[in-house]
Amino acid sequence: MNKKIFAAVSQALMGVLIAVAPRTFAHVCPVKGTPMACHYTAQAALGIGVVIVALAVIGLFVADAVRMGLDIANIMLGLLTIAMPTVLIGVCKGSMMHCHMVTLPTLTVFGVLLAVFAAVAAYRDRPRAERG
Repeated sequence: MNKKIFAAVSQALMGVLIAVAPRTFAHVCPVKGTPMACHYTAQAALGIGVVIVALAVIGLFVADAVRMGLDIANIMLGLLTIAMPTVLIGVCKGSMMHCHMVTLPTLTVFGVLLAVFAAVAAYRDRPRAERG
C-alpha cells in the first residue's frame, strides 16, 4: 500500500501543479487581441495536468504491473511537459516577459520532477518475476 500512496500522491501533486501553475503563480501573458504562444502552452499544461492526475488516481485501484504502465505513461507526460514550453509550443520570444522568465522554468522543473517521481514509482512497481 505504501508504494501505491507514494505513486499516487507524488504524481497527482505534480499534475495539479502543472495544471494550475500557468494560470496562477507562474501565469502567462494576458490575452490582448491575438493570443501568444504562452497562452496555448497554458491550455496544453491544463490538459496534461488533468491526465496526469487521472492516471495517478487510477493507479490506486490497479495491480502493480498495470500501475507500472501508468507510471511509464506519466514519465512520458513529464517529458511532454518539458517539451511543451521549450520545443513544441513555446512561450513569448522576449526574454523579459513573465512567461519566459517564470512559466518556462516552472513547467520544466515540474516536468523533471514528475518524470523522476514516476520513474521511481515504476521501479518500485515492477512485477515480482523481474525482481529475482
